[in-house]
Amino acid sequence: MTDEPFIPTHALNESETVSAHAADRMLARQMNAQWTDADQAELDAWLDESTLHEVTYWRLEETWIRAKRLKALHSPMRPPPDQQNAWKRPHIVGATAIAIVATVLVAANWSSLFFQPATKTYSTPVGGHLSLTLADGSKIDLNTDTTITVSMSAKRRLATLEKGEALFSIRHDSSDPFVAMVGNHRVIDLGTQFSIRADQSRVSVAVIEGNARFETARQNGSVQTTDMSPGDVIRATHDSMSVSRSSPQDLKNSVAWSRGLLIFHNTTFADAVQELNRYNDEKVVIADASVGKLSIGGTFYENDVPAVLNVAQQVFGLSVHKRGDDFVISR
Repeated sequence: MTDEPFIPTHALNESETVSAHAADRMLARQMNAQWTDADQAELDAWLDESTLHEVTYWRLEETWIRAKRLKALHSPMRPPPDQQNAWKRPHIVGATAIAIVATVLVAANWSSLFFQPATKTYSTPVGGHLSLTLADGSKIDLNTDTTITVSMSAKRRLATLEKGEALFSIRHDSSDPFVAMVGNHRVIDLGTQFSIRADQSRVSVAVIEGNARFETARQNGSVQTTDMSPGDVIRATHDSMSVSRSSPQDLKNSVAWSRGLLIFHNTTFADAVQELNRYNDEKVVIADASVGKLSIGGTFYENDVPAVLNVAQQVFGLSVHKRGDDFVISR
């Protein structure tokens, strides 16, 4: 693991300050004229100059996407049949640009000035699934109750997971790595299939194939970096992180939802019910704490609540009764 400091604007050296001013001038050109290939080339060169510029862009990119979501979530869009040649999006960098984009968050209707159709938001309802195939051949599978924003351009491939769970099968390009962001964390594809799950303030990332890099922006301005290989699982909150290992079979079971299945192996009844409830409007409630400690195993369809209730009654001899829209399990 390595820590790489974020350098505040007031600590920039003279050359970096000049670069920030140049970025501000690019912003002015963008707002008053057509963004050109030459403008894009100038920005790309600026990004390649230092890690500081890259980190500045990372934070700004997240701000753009959140602004876009204010509008996009009101009318989720499906990808057009062919957008590979249409993915052109201007980029903005620099301290003044950040302030301007913050203003856009207040006046959300301005977001159309900063976004081209390459940025889209997708959502699934409770129990729903959605499979996205991107123009570069990458695939993203969305699990139940998930929202994700995908932004594609000639130089950037970015997805921001707002909530829920997604399985990423990424077409690797070393010159244009795919970046998946969630909260203050990001996963960088190094030739990878990986899953990300966001549960309130906790994030879980599992690498199934290939390699990935996990980065967390700390409150003190540093970036903590961890390289991941197949079997690595990271669980992180805003200010903590742990790394563990999972077997290939456990990883396969963890993404069985992409086939509509839930696979339990020596799983506590409480954890199994919690997982089942993610996919169904009718919830199962465990009324007795001792019931939650029982172990359950087996393969279930994610919407087959009666099958789990049958196990409770027939295998464990438990009582099941209906209470409103819920099924209550007790001894």
